[in-house]
Amino acid sequence: MPKVVPEYKEEAKSRILDAANKVFAEKGYHEATMDDIAKRLGVSKGAIYLYFSSKEDLFEAMCKTAPQAFKEILYSSFGDEANPIQSATQFFDKMLKLSASNPGLSFEILSEASRNPGLKRILRQNHEEYERVLTGFLAEGRKRKIVGDNLDIRPLANALIALWNGLETLLVAGLPIDETRRAWLEALKAIFMNQHGANRKPSFQPSRDGSKAA
Repeated sequence: MPKVVPEYKEEAKSRILDAANKVFAEKGYHEATMDDIAKRLGVSKGAIYLYFSSKEDLFEAMCKTAPQAFKEILYSSFGDEANPIQSATQFFDKMLKLSASNPGLSFEILSEASRNPGLKRILRQNHEEYERVLTGFLAEGRKRKIVGDNLDIRPLANALIALWNGLETLLVAGLPIDETRRAWLEALKAIFMNQHGANRKPSFQPSRDGSKAA
């Protein structure tokens, strides 16, 4: 009988996902194995298979947690009366901290996905969830006159996602964090602040369920 992870089911899954994230960060997706993850936890490989059928299944579960983390950072950074530049800076720093363990891992996974249809499907689904979260946030911004009516929200959401991914590439290539942060802020000013004047502060905080905040 395999040694079972000694927690309740959801707690066990959480521990396995945390261990997998560390192993993927150290070895990369391609080189990491279920044995490596089991060793990290101090259990048999059979115990991991009680919860996840394969490395790909485990990676898919990890991916599903990322959009929720992104949503929490997005809504916590852009507060009701916050200065837009301060908010954008907070967002940048929190997102940077989220990926700090191995900023290059996502690019290794992208490379692997070019040869792995299963991984490609997972990444596509993950992108769709990021798009849904950001589109909802921008749509609420339009209702409150923060996002201009001349901007097409869905393509804008994808452009912002691409902007962030591109900045991650620059970080991996060695661009200093301060310069990358400045590039992020200048891009947001160019997109948004000219809509209503450079000194205007945002006057809304979309609620987490997408409804209007008071």
